[in-house]
Parts: sequence; structure tokens; C-alpha cells
Amino acid sequence: MNIDIKKIEEAWQKFIEEDIVIENNLRNVIIESWQRCKEYQVNPFSGRGSHIADKTLQRIRKANQNLIRIAQPFMEELAEIVKDSGFVVVLTDNKGMIMESTGDKQTLSNAEKLKFTPGSYWSEEKVGTNAIGTIIKIDRPLQVIGAEHYCQEHHPWTCSAAPIHNPQGELIGILDMSGPFDHAHPHTLGMVVAAAKSIENQLSLTDKNKELRKTNKFSNAVFNSMSEGLISINKFGSVIFINQAASRMFGIDRKKVNNKDVRDILGEQKVVEKMLAEHKVFTDEDIYIHKNEEKLYFNASARMMLSHGGVADGFIIILRKMKTVKKIVNRMSGSEARFSFKDIIGKDPGLKKVLETAKMISNSDAAVLIEGESGTGKEMVAQAIHNNSTRSKRVFLSINCAAIPQSLLESELFGYEGGSFTGARKKGRPGKFELASGGTLLLDEIGEMPLNMQASLLRVLQEKEINRIGGLEPVAVDVRILASTNKDLEEEVAKGNFRKDLFFRLNTVKLEMPPLRKRKKDIEKLIEHFIFILNQRSNKNIHGVEKKVIDLLEGYNWPGNVRELQNVIERAALLSEDGLIRIEQLPEDLKESEQFNFSNFDPGQIPLVKLKDMEKIMLKHSLTQTKTITEAAKALGVSRSTFYRKADQFNIKI
Repeated sequence: MNIDIKKIEEAWQKFIEEDIVIENNLRNVIIESWQRCKEYQVNPFSGRGSHIADKTLQRIRKANQNLIRIAQPFMEELAEIVKDSGFVVVLTDNKGMIMESTGDKQTLSNAEKLKFTPGSYWSEEKVGTNAIGTIIKIDRPLQVIGAEHYCQEHHPWTCSAAPIHNPQGELIGILDMSGPFDHAHPHTLGMVVAAAKSIENQLSLTDKNKELRKTNKFSNAVFNSMSEGLISINKFGSVIFINQAASRMFGIDRKKVNNKDVRDILGEQKVVEKMLAEHKVFTDEDIYIHKNEEKLYFNASARMMLSHGGVADGFIIILRKMKTVKKIVNRMSGSEARFSFKDIIGKDPGLKKVLETAKMISNSDAAVLIEGESGTGKEMVAQAIHNNSTRSKRVFLSINCAAIPQSLLESELFGYEGGSFTGARKKGRPGKFELASGGTLLLDEIGEMPLNMQASLLRVLQEKEINRIGGLEPVAVDVRILASTNKDLEEEVAKGNFRKDLFFRLNTVKLEMPPLRKRKKDIEKLIEHFIFILNQRSNKNIHGVEKKVIDLLEGYNWPGNVRELQNVIERAALLSEDGLIRIEQLPEDLKESEQFNFSNFDPGQIPLVKLKDMEKIMLKHSLTQTKTITEAAKALGVSRSTFYRKADQFNIKI
């Protein structure tokens, strides 16, 4: 974003004094905001936030405690990344009221003068154009620099902010990073947007799974991932000092490395050689080092030490283990293995057999294929396998092969080198295989993966190395592969939609998750479990369920499986006024399923025909009795994909 500060200052003065807009000097979003501020009669020569009472602040914080708990670790991490650069990080609610702030102490002190502190409103109506207040109006990320602010007191500042939405897409808060305007950089906005998206991912996981880890555990994981190795060298490359973290990384005695050449520790590294020759530092370069016939991977950056005359006097090389970096990425991406085998409810023999097998193979590196209908708990089992394995302290990542466009899937899995295609980041980007190296990667909806990508995946599984897009050197990866699908992969192989050799590679161990309709005896236990969680996390006090409800739920086919049951119980609990769940609180379509009672049905009324012929009859009948494929599939107690597959099998036109 190219901004001419001087021209913006001139445009601001012209607008304030003469109400004239110099459009060529301003972005439309700023012009529109200034015009709103004038309508609000905001004082352009002021700009101090409106502070609320402490009791009101506490009430707002309590109402947003879930957002605050999830956002805090990301705020701390952003503050750590920009440490000593004069920036503060703040979190507001959806009205622009600051709930949390952290960052540079001096900047926080300066912010107090503007009442840019918890308990202050920073909407356009209160303090004019600023990233927080304007985002409330436009609901998209924004960076506001210097005189783009409507109020003159804000002109020394730059603010970069991004909206935070709940899983329903509603604006619930804003994450902002503010500091000196002369430190403004487009990457600042990029970091804030990434953190806000990560917060949204974590909120989404919370909404789906209805479970959150305690904040302190998550925070500790993030802080532990920030350990760095430091190597201080003079301008000729001789080691002056290394810290304990670097000493542990390389297994060397700190006292014996003084005056050694840095190449004796790091080997020949192009970025280090260039730094020594041209006095140009580097940031976030991936390097590897040979140690005892093993490759150690690091993320490296360097800073220059200047003499009093401003000449390079030496350098500090900062090293992060790639495993540590990956842990941060893991949490920033919203992926986290939170379930163990004890979290999976059920005593059904079929389920117990699956879980026993899963436990037995957890500590191996064998590929595992988990098949089952949607909502049966495939990802829970995958997470439990990871947490029960020797890789439990490492990264767990999952990628939904059906959710990512085919054109992006290769770069998501294998990464790319800088400049390898239009729009690629300058420094490139590691893929999921690199980020998960040492840990576990779940390939969800593997049955949706395109055939050309299946060939690439097979090669990675065989060679245990990947090639980034545009890369020349292969990168070794050590990843445990788990795959899940709601399709019958053997059938997909027969149809030519899935590679036979890849199927055999993934099918080392096959786990078939039983649908809920085959686990009827587990339904009551699951209901108790869901009610317990609801009572723990809400003001509800559900103390009982009518027997008629239990009977109806045990007789239902559950095309949506456990996920559908959980939604039904949550809905009924919300509608219950006296703590008892009754038939009346169940969805209409579920109550209608009770109307046809097979216990009173005389099978003698139907002629004896082959089972496959009966299937065909019922498929056709369901189409005449319903309006949509979804309704027809639900009436028969099967998923849409199963309905389509059966219809295709019997040549039924839909």
C-alpha cells in the first residue's frame, strides 16, 4: 500500500477547514469515514476515547469471556513478535469498546493519554476515523496511517485491525495492533488478519466440539514454543557467545566455542555467507544442519550489531527449531488434537472393537484409514490415536481435501518456493507435510482428492520426502498419515475414482466407524454425556429426560449420527423450561418418524421379493413421497451420498 503522508496531511487540512475532498490523495474508505465523522460532529482536534465505569467494563468482559480467553494467547504472541518496536495489541467488542491490551510499555503509557485503554470506546462516533471504529462500519480488515485518522491527536499513530466473527458470521470483536505511524508496514496488517482468522478458527472448533482447553494450558504451549537459540559472532564470523538454548540444540559446550568459526557450528549456509560478505541481515530463512548423520531443521534470522560509528561490528543469529515453529503454526492454524480415547462415549461391541484396534496400532507409524458416515466421530478417533502415540507431544494437523480448491491443494500439502507462481509469497511457504513433520497429518475426506494429487501423495508416502512447487531440492519429512472418508474407497477404486495402489498404501489398518443406528444401546449414555456438558457450560439445569423421548431417539435412524443427536439434545435443552426434556421439544421431522410403528406392522402384507429389489422399490417410493433428495435420504435413514450411490446402482434417474 503506497501512501504519501504529506499529501494526506494536505487533504486532511483541506477537508477539515474547507470541507473539500481531494480524492486523488485518499482511499475511498477513508473519504467515506471522514464524511461520516463530520455528520457525527466529531471534534477533529481531539480524539480521546470515552471511558465507561469499571462495573460496566467487567460486565462486558464477562459477556465476552469466551472471546477474550481464546484471543489472549494470540495477542501475547503478536506482542512477542513485534517486541521493542513500539506496538500495542488490543481486543475490542463489536462496538469498539477495548477489553484487553498488551505490548510495548512506553506505547501503552502514551495510549493512556488518548484513553486508548480497556474501558474506552473507539467507534467512529466517539473518536473519528480509526481502524477499529471504521471496521465496525465496513466489516473488513483495514490499516489507517497517520493523517488518515480524522482526529489530529491520532496522526502520530498507525493502526492495523481485522474483524473477528463468530461461526454464524456475526461481528463479535476486533483485533488491533497500533504504534508509531513511521513503523507502518503492510505485513503488520497481514499478521493481524492471520491472528484474527486463527481466533475465528478456534471459535469455530469450540462451537463444533463444545469443549475448550483451559487458557493457561494453551498459553503455556505457545510460550514454550518461543524458545530460541542465539549465536553472537563478530564481523569476520568468529563466535563470541552462544546461549544455553543454542548449546542444547547443537549439543556443544558453550565454553569451548568462543573464537571458533560459525561455520563449524552451522556448516556452509548461503544466507550467513552473504551476510558476512555484504553485511545484509536476513529474516525467517529455513536452514538445515548435519549433525551425527541427521538433518536438523531451523528457522533462522539475523540482526546486525553496529559500532558507535554506525558500522557493522558483528551479528546475532537467532535460531528456532522447526519443531517449535511448527507448534506455533499448529495453534495459529486452529488445529489441535484435544480428544483421547477416554473422551469417546460408548459400550457398543462394534465401537469397542474399533477403539481396541486403534489403541493397539497407535504407537506404530502405520497408515490408518478411518471410514464411516458423517458424524460418526472419525476425527475424534484420529485425534485419540495421535494423543495415544509417541508423537503426542508433536504437531497434529488436519486438512479437508474436499474443502480446498484443486488448484490450491498441491501448494497446501507440499508448499512452494518464493516466486514459483503468480501471487506466491516472496519467501515461499511450507506445506502441511513439512509443518506436520515429526507429528501426525490427518487427510480428511481423502475420497475427494483429485487423481493427479493422489499420484503425488503416493510418491510422498513411498519416498518420505516432498518437493515444494518450484523447488529443486527434496525435503525429507517424517509424518504419520491418517486418512478419513465417508465413502467406500474400495467401491471408488472399482469406479476408477481412486488409485488402487494408494488405497493399499492407506489401508494398512482400516477402522470402520459404526453408524449410530447400529449403536442403539449407546444413545442413552450419549444423551447423559451431552446433558452433562450443557449443564456445565450454560445456566441450564437439565435433570431428566422422558422415557418416551429415550424410546423415540433409540428408534430413530440417525442419518446425521452422533453429531445430529448432539444437536437434537442441545435444541431440546434450550427449549426446556423446567429442566425436563419432553417429546414436545424435539424437532418435527424426528417426531414424525414415530408415526409409523413397525411393531404393529404385518410383514405378510408385502410379497416376498429379493432384498435388492426391495431396495429399488423403496428408493423409488421415497422419491414420490418427498420433495428433495435430502428428505428422501432422511426418510430411508441414509446419507445423501449413499442415496445417490444406490440410485446410480439401480439406474434410477434423479
